[in-house]
Amino acid sequence: MERDEIVRLIDALEAEVNNGGFHHFFYDSAGDDTAEIIQALEAVGAPKFVDIVKRAAGKFPGGVPPRDRFQRQELQLDTVDPDIQVFSDLDREFYEYPDNLSALLKTYVG
Repeated sequence: MERDEIVRLIDALEAEVNNGGFHHFFYDSAGDDTAEIIQALEAVGAPKFVDIVKRAAGKFPGGVPPRDRFQRQELQLDTVDPDIQVFSDLDREFYEYPDNLSALLKTYVG
């Protein structure tokens, strides 16, 4: 995975979760790239964020959200999080920024 792609993926994660939590992230197209986002977080050395995103993804049947946005929305997200509350604790953990993503990205990009 190229550096620009890693930055783009992490930026997409931050933008979506900060805009409406993990429900919003999984509802929008950024959730299509959940597996790649986890790899990007691993690449920059953000283990706490890796753990948070993996636990959020693990709430889906089979432990992985569907890559297809519409399948996530229509078939599973409404079942997984009908009251938009199942991700609340993970949202709070994310908002605490347990890994300094800005510093990690700056170091990674060089």
